[in-house]
Order: sequence, then C-alpha cells, then structure tokens
Amino acid sequence: MVNLNLEFSGNILRALQLSESKEILLKEEIRLSFNLNDEFHSRKNRENLIEEFEESVRPIFKDEEQEFRSAGILIGTGQTFLNVMPVDFNEDAGSISSHILWELSNYYPDSYKDFTIKYFRLNNNYLSENIDDVLLIAINKNKLEFIKSLCDSCDISIRNVEIDHFAVEKCLREFNPDKIINKKVLIIGSKSERLDFSLIANGTMKYYDFEVTERSDFRNLLVRQVNILNSSLFNIDRFYLYGDDKTDSIKSFLEEQFQNIPVSFISYSDNKEDSVFAPIYGLALKNLS
Repeated sequence: MVNLNLEFSGNILRALQLSESKEILLKEEIRLSFNLNDEFHSRKNRENLIEEFEESVRPIFKDEEQEFRSAGILIGTGQTFLNVMPVDFNEDAGSISSHILWELSNYYPDSYKDFTIKYFRLNNNYLSENIDDVLLIAINKNKLEFIKSLCDSCDISIRNVEIDHFAVEKCLREFNPDKIINKKVLIIGSKSERLDFSLIANGTMKYYDFEVTERSDFRNLLVRQVNILNSSLFNIDRFYLYGDDKTDSIKSFLEEQFQNIPVSFISYSDNKEDSVFAPIYGLALKNLS
C-alpha cells in the first residue's frame, strides 16, 4: 500500500510521501483551475473538475503499478469554520454538545446540520476553573464528499482529514524540540487573505485566533494579536512562521517590532521556501505512526 499525503490549499494541490525513515519519496505541487475554498466549484461542472484532478494527479505516480493507495488529506483553515467560545464544563457532555451546536447554528442557521464537528479544550481557564475556552472546528460535509469524489477518481482511499494550521505543529516538534520545551511559542500561518495564530505553551495549544487581511494591513493585525497575548494571557518567547510569500515580510516586521523575541520559519530543511510544505510534512509524520 502506498501512503500518500495530499494538501488542498486554494487552487494548489501538494503531494508528499515519506519513507519509514522520513526520507522524502515524493514532493509535488500542482496548480488546479479551481479553488477548493470556493463552494461554487463543488457544484458546477463537477464531472469536469474530477476529470481535471485525475489527469493532474495520476502522473505523479509515474510508472508504479496502480495498487491500492491511502492518503492523508490536508485542508486549509479557510475551508473550515473555526470559532473559540467559553464553555462551562460543570455541565454534562450532552449539554456541552448542544451548546456548541447552537453556536454553529448562529452562523449557519439553515445548514448547521450539514457540518462535521469537532471541538478541543484549550485549557487556559482564564475566566474561572470550570469555564474553559473551546475551539470549534466544523467542516461542511459537501466539501468532504467532493474531496472524496476527487480521490476516488485516482483510486485513493482517504485515511484521515486534518487542517493545515494544526498539522504544522508536528513538523515544528520534529525539527525544533529543544526550542519549544517549556516555552510559549506563537505559530503564525500566512495564507491568502488571512493569518492564523496559535500559541503553544508547555507543549499544549492554549490559544487560537485568525485575522482577515483582505481589508487590513497585516502589520496592524500582527501587533494586535501579539499585544493581546503579551498583555493578558502569556508572554511570547518565540515566533514561528509558515505559509505563502508574505512570510518574509512578516518575519522582517516582527524582528523590527519585537526585537527581543526570536523569529524562525517552520521547515524540514534549511530552505525557508519549504515552510509552505511544513503543514503537509507534519501530516506525513503523523501518518507514519
């Protein structure tokens, strides 16, 4: 069985495969005509898009036999609904689930039942001992079904579906373990029209937020997030970056604005450009276990 990892990042498809010894066996980046962030594309010309995907992906297998393949799937934060909310954990599990579903229904009153939902405690308890922040992660089932149709066209069975910003942490731990132990590190992901932020303190995610950059200067958004954390919750020891071309500008700005906090790229190599592959590398590491 060939174990593959595929990342849908806007209209970019990335493929990565590792050996058991973590050697890169396959690394490809393909530009598609459609953007998975756009719900419109999963409805119109569906068969044409599936055919395009098959024609784009099958050549990366080269001359190997068409054996059964499984793949880990990575999607971007922009393809999900993410929200942080306080939850009273004195309540029973059913009440907590109902509260989280109610929260989602406020944003999607007509379609909230069409989502696959997960939630994670952030264990910051800054309000009180029993009230804790929860990160709600919801993915539209129609999007997941469309991804499955794409993979079926290439005889690929989906092993798991993860989100880029949370998969990148595995890559960070693999290559920088000594720099994050007993530290508070802010992970910043730069993508088209958004920035994602998560703070890892003593090995656990304690904070998540995102900013939309379409109508705002990303520098102001960075300062706002850092000030929120440094003033009320945590003191950041280090910044880690991954993502698109804006990461160079983000690094330069952070180094100038916060001179006492080191800034590094998350990457599996010495090449900073490889930080765009850091999330899928993290997924590949997870799927080796």
